[in-house]
Amino acid sequence: MRILTIICVLVGALSLLPAADPPKPALAPTPVTWNKSGKVLGEVCVGLSEQSKIPISVAPAALKTQCPVAFDRVPFWEALQASADKTRTRIALSEGGQKVELVPRGASQEIAATNGAFRVVVQQVVGRTLLELGATFHDVGLLVHWEPRVRVYRIDTAPRITKITDPTGGRVTAEDGSAKTLPTNSTSEMKVRLNGLTRKSEQLTALDGEFTVTAADRLLAFAFDVPDGKLPDAKKQGDVTAALKRVQKIKDSWEIVVEVNYPAGQPVFQSFEGDWWLRDNRLLLRAPDGKTVTIDDYEIPERERATPLVVTHRYKEDPKNGFSAPTTKGWKLVYETPAPLVEFKVPFKLKGIPLP
Repeated sequence: MRILTIICVLVGALSLLPAADPPKPALAPTPVTWNKSGKVLGEVCVGLSEQSKIPISVAPAALKTQCPVAFDRVPFWEALQASADKTRTRIALSEGGQKVELVPRGASQEIAATNGAFRVVVQQVVGRTLLELGATFHDVGLLVHWEPRVRVYRIDTAPRITKITDPTGGRVTAEDGSAKTLPTNSTSEMKVRLNGLTRKSEQLTALDGEFTVTAADRLLAFAFDVPDGKLPDAKKQGDVTAALKRVQKIKDSWEIVVEVNYPAGQPVFQSFEGDWWLRDNRLLLRAPDGKTVTIDDYEIPERERATPLVVTHRYKEDPKNGFSAPTTKGWKLVYETPAPLVEFKVPFKLKGIPLP
């Protein structure tokens, strides 16, 4: 009885503990606030755009639509989706997700889920029957997009599906996929192949899943005043250190070596993926008037390693085209590199997807 009493006391004590907070997204979304009542959609979008730094336009027909919403440090996509739902508009993307427009929804169906800095949208559902194989399947096309400030360097081409339901309660399965891709902008398409749906299914009442992303939440810029032989010159932002290791002139060309060190635990890339995250590493030569030129000739011995990253840049002196000596008074070398990379899963829940 004494043992039972102790167990009961422990269970009772645990029940009094506060519920655990839901896990926070690995990359924090941009929070937005709106507390002005009686405003129209055009005004709401101006406020959201100013806070998020994301260009938002509104179709002329929807500009003056009443938009009774209020937000207090709500993730940007969640706030914009709520504004669209309130005004029967939909979110349209342009320039690879760099710009957003709200347009009348009309007969279209917007089925979407937001999570932190990411948003998942159902684009289409295609049903196929292969008569010679006696097989029927459905492909669900998804568009994943994110805040343009987020730099995504690796993302799944197909999500891992954790739950599928339809009104019949039948056994529906999703085929697995393991491939990854490098998005060129702020969007990426995914496809889910489903088996087991019938004409009686009519819709997917639930489609839950998750996908893996390797990303950085912003770019860092390290500016160096080239010293007279005082190298290395190291600068630090957060957990990232960039050091100017060598500035040397050989005949009419300059050789500049930069070493970047990230904190431990950075994601590891396969050899063929090495260039994916290096696209955002570059050295700029900045003139006193602020104009910059990019030094495109560089060499990286170990392209798949995130740290230490050692890059040797070379350029031929050409003052007429902006390639002056980096030791000239007032000139700077600016090295841009992503903030520390993180690899994380983005879950989503989609409901009410109609079937053909």
